[in-house]
Amino acid sequence: MVPGREENVFGMLGMIDLPKWVGNLPLTSNQMMLIGGGLLALLVLWTATRRRTAMKLQSSVVTEELMVYLARIANALERPQPLPPSAEEITAEVMRRLETMASTKPEGNVRQVMNSMFGREYRRE
Repeated sequence: MVPGREENVFGMLGMIDLPKWVGNLPLTSNQMMLIGGGLLALLVLWTATRRRTAMKLQSSVVTEELMVYLARIANALERPQPLPPSAEEITAEVMRRLETMASTKPEGNVRQVMNSMFGREYRRE
């Protein structure tokens, strides 16, 4: 505290024009915190007990259809999902397909497509 200068308990509130009795209240910061907490508790109780406007959703075709869709989604999420194929199963399937492609011969006239660095070139036989 600076000698000759009174400290205002309310800090920045000293700049606002308040009645003289507000600045002269002998309140400590702890007391002000308790008063603020009490006011906050009263506000919470008041908002909890006041009458609220309740809205009811009327049954219609759209809401019934929406409920059916949401129930289907919930049921699908609750069902256990099948396990994905393992790496060995995928490799075996690819090898099986490659063997079947190699063993079958193309039917009819087949033109080969040659790729070059300039684009596709067709080779006629």
